[in-house]
Amino acid sequence: MARVIYIARSRDEIERALSGALESLIVVVRAEPFTAEPAAAIAEGLVELGVTSSECVEGSVNVLGEGMPHLSELNGVDKATDKLVHVFGAMARGFSEGMRRRLFDEQEGLTRALIRARENAERALSDSEAKFEEIFSTSSVGMAISDLDGGLIRSNRALAEILAHRRGKVSALRLEEIFHPDDADYLRLRYQVLLDEDSLPFRERRRLLRADGEEALVFLSASVLRAPDGTPTYYVTSAEDVSDKHFLEGQLQFQAIHDVLTGLVNRHRFMGRLEETLGGKNKVEEITVFHLDLDGFRAINNGLGRDAGDRLLQTVATRLREVFEGETATIARFDGDEFGVLLENSPTTPSPASLAVRINDELAEPVYIDDEGIATTATIAVVHKPKPDTSPAELLRATDTTLQRLKQTGRRQWGTVDVEQNEQDRSRFALAGSMPGAWENGDFGIEYQPLVSLKDKSIVAMQALLGWDHTEQGRLDHERCLEVLAETGLSLPIGRWMLNQSCHQLRSWTDRFNGGLPKLYVELTKELAGDPDLVSAVQAVLTDACLSPDQLRLGMPVQALCMTDGLAEDNLEVLKDLGIGVVLYAFGTTRGDLACLEDLPVSAVKMSGLVVSRVDRQGEESLFVKSIRQLVPLVRESGTPVIVGDIETEAQLDWWRDAGADTVQGDFVGTAGSPQDTEHLFVA
Repeated sequence: MARVIYIARSRDEIERALSGALESLIVVVRAEPFTAEPAAAIAEGLVELGVTSSECVEGSVNVLGEGMPHLSELNGVDKATDKLVHVFGAMARGFSEGMRRRLFDEQEGLTRALIRARENAERALSDSEAKFEEIFSTSSVGMAISDLDGGLIRSNRALAEILAHRRGKVSALRLEEIFHPDDADYLRLRYQVLLDEDSLPFRERRRLLRADGEEALVFLSASVLRAPDGTPTYYVTSAEDVSDKHFLEGQLQFQAIHDVLTGLVNRHRFMGRLEETLGGKNKVEEITVFHLDLDGFRAINNGLGRDAGDRLLQTVATRLREVFEGETATIARFDGDEFGVLLENSPTTPSPASLAVRINDELAEPVYIDDEGIATTATIAVVHKPKPDTSPAELLRATDTTLQRLKQTGRRQWGTVDVEQNEQDRSRFALAGSMPGAWENGDFGIEYQPLVSLKDKSIVAMQALLGWDHTEQGRLDHERCLEVLAETGLSLPIGRWMLNQSCHQLRSWTDRFNGGLPKLYVELTKELAGDPDLVSAVQAVLTDACLSPDQLRLGMPVQALCMTDGLAEDNLEVLKDLGIGVVLYAFGTTRGDLACLEDLPVSAVKMSGLVVSRVDRQGEESLFVKSIRQLVPLVRESGTPVIVGDIETEAQLDWWRDAGADTVQGDFVGTAGSPQDTEHLFVA
């Protein structure tokens, strides 16, 4: 507001008033039964505060439209999106009403000045007439004085401009000639009522007839001048042109439910339409929802500039309209590079598959911007014939989840929402959302599982495994924790905490038992393996726990070492120089496995759990099983020991022993447990 208007009040006073207005709007949306009418009074209060600029109102509606749907106070409010649209419309009307009252207060002052000037004419006729002429002639509000029969006596230049009369003079002879024909009879009656002694001036939005035959929308005010004895003498009429304000109201209402850049409806309006078609008064028997996320849009924004990105978004909007031309469809731009389409199916509507293909075919056609031909494709999640009791928020949450899954498989993908898979994803995301709170509350712990040598069945290392005591799902094991951890930003702090706790546990075992202790093995996440501060963090932990480097083995995933930034590879080299053995884990599923083994100084490799489970499922004649049987000896020929985890049966143990593995891990050779429950495994 400070950029577009000056309000002669302190900042604290303004903020208190705006905060109170927001709280009042929340009460309006939450009220049952719902009515948007109080929002008009709230907007009128803003005018009284001093918010008298249309730019202020437009900016306020934009801020409220973006922010209010996300307020926690509106969670669970039925049809909150539609209610907000009505509230913003009422606010636009209230602003206009407040401005009208403000102007009419000024008009009343003018009218009183006219009356005083007339009453004092005998005492200071010359001075009074001069003042009257100045006010009457220069007023920005159209004014007219007429006799009691409606004959025009005088009118000012402002009224002539409102009515588009040339030379600044109204050519009509009677007041009723400037009334719109549809309003004329009513206004004649209202003027007649003004002659009653106890009648009050009226103020109404009415139409006047312009000289070119068009209508002018005005706020019309009329009152009666009376003689000292109370006898009516003249009508005083004032008219404020509100055509621009009427246009502004419509514009504000449009912006409340539309995206300014593309002209498409916005997410809030789309949600309202979706709610109507799923179970509202405009329920549709069969619909299809498309949720689009443009591929590589960030590269266009960053490479060619935001202007090019905006042009592309406008092109996408145009082409979506073309794809669904002839269909009953609501097309929306959500946020950034996301779009939505609500299609009401008919017997001639193409299948969702053909429409998804057509969308990408259209988007792939280049559009030329400054001689640069740019185009895009979209990843598309489709919901066909959703259940009527599905809520809009639930439906779009399902398409969001599907989009994330499709994005992982590449670009220009489309797929329907898989209910079962979505439930799994939602469960994972729910766990990820609750992980920060669980981390702060200390719900995580560390268990230890032995790595056993196949040669002499001795325990060569104890692996630290993460566990989570979830309040509803019980104990979540290491693999489940890592799966959820990948969806959060806690990989680094939890990984460092795990390294620190396990090193101090090894220190405790060292202090309690003499000799023969296995090494500590900790597998680093991809993020921690590539952390620029990993080496210093490891050195600090070893120093604090009074451990030597050869007591620690760290695992790095193949995926981290195959990344182009090389940070994990640099960390591996330094850790090796410090005397810490590094195990290459998740081995056997990536094309760069053997290259990493050949190029990097790893002390061992650990086969991926996916490899172990697939070998267990498939027979010896399987090409995959044969390749793994050849891979293990090949790795060992390079002088690198092979570790195999997830061994759960004797048959698995025998197969990997025959294949040439050196070390195994799994419930069959030793289950994971607390430090107290596992220390008997390595203490005689």
